[in-house]
Amino acid sequence: MKLIQHSNRFTTTTCGLLLFLVLWSSFALLGRAAEVDLKPGDTVGPHNWEKIKGMVGENFLNRVKQGYRFTIKTPTRYQAPKEYLQATKRYSGRVQLGPNGELINHVAGLPFPDIDPSDPRAGQKIAWNFYWRWQGDDFKGGGGTETGKMIRSSIEKDGSERRADFYSYFMFPRTRVSLEPKPVFPGYEHVDSLQLRVDSYPRDSSGGATLEIRYSDPKRPDDLYLYIPSLRRVRRLTTTQRCQTLAPSEFNLDDIDFFRGKITDFNYKLLGERKALTNYAQERVPYRRNHGDYLPLDEKFEIQDVYVLEITPKDAAYCYPKKVLWIDKTAWETTWGMTWDRRGDYWKEFVLFRIPARLPDSQIVWQQGTGYVINVQNGRSTVITASRQFNIGLSPDLFTFATLQSINRLGEIR
Repeated sequence: MKLIQHSNRFTTTTCGLLLFLVLWSSFALLGRAAEVDLKPGDTVGPHNWEKIKGMVGENFLNRVKQGYRFTIKTPTRYQAPKEYLQATKRYSGRVQLGPNGELINHVAGLPFPDIDPSDPRAGQKIAWNFYWRWQGDDFKGGGGTETGKMIRSSIEKDGSERRADFYSYFMFPRTRVSLEPKPVFPGYEHVDSLQLRVDSYPRDSSGGATLEIRYSDPKRPDDLYLYIPSLRRVRRLTTTQRCQTLAPSEFNLDDIDFFRGKITDFNYKLLGERKALTNYAQERVPYRRNHGDYLPLDEKFEIQDVYVLEITPKDAAYCYPKKVLWIDKTAWETTWGMTWDRRGDYWKEFVLFRIPARLPDSQIVWQQGTGYVINVQNGRSTVITASRQFNIGLSPDLFTFATLQSINRLGEIR
């Protein structure tokens, strides 16, 4: 009897082990098959949409099921400028996280070049890497387009469109790696970034502008100001107004780069890693699309490795109770973004393509091209082309009330 019982236990254990090995092997084969099946030159469409499940957003997958098609291309290889890589090597070893998630001893470069997914604070570190990814010492948003402006098309559910042009200036005064003075612009040791955004079209909004100053002190809120040209007045905005939609688009101020919130105001959780479809070498800027639709007609997609980062606000009144970003592992840029409302329903889906840009010293970097957001609840979408011009030598003197008040009704800084 004992022998029979032992044999039964052996048989049960063996069967369980064999079943586990079979299931594990099946999942492993499925993972490998997905990579093999999606090779450069392949077409993806309603006939094989299952191959991209988990590699794109839910809304995009539904569009493929409904007939959207695209081609897979060879992945683009990215490397940050040499000065940024040198700064990362020089300074990252001393960087730490504080008890409340604040960044300590960061000078310049990527704070945490080596991420351990099993680290309980990996999500917080990835968030800081995204925040301090390479963006130049300064840049002009729209400076890489033919007009020198960013182009935004707001698309209604019925397909009607409304266009708006604007441009912006960004400066990072305390983490400089290319332009003198380095690494800090004297007097701005306490400032992470300066941003000036100016509307230039249509006429009813032309000349409007916002000025934002973000401080390194995690307890100090941003300074945010709005210039109203019709009143010739500057008005201070509250941090809660960051959630107001930039009409008539589906973006708000914190949707810039998919996430522009102050890092210490949120909680972060690394949900995992995955293969994602994106486009790091957009062929046309802006990409070709049908009127009334946000999807590109003939852009190809490539496979990149990403971290899946969940972001939840510490302030319960914040507009997005949950946002998820897919952040690629080389450029630390967002490729996909998703938000949910307070009921837990899917709300917005963000996609961003990249294009190559040449720096003043002839180095090639990959930067923002065209992206879109689709509000799946109201059917509205916004497409924006935001090609940038980097390291142009901006001065902190640009980011002042005097500059706001010098903007004319054409959206020009006098």
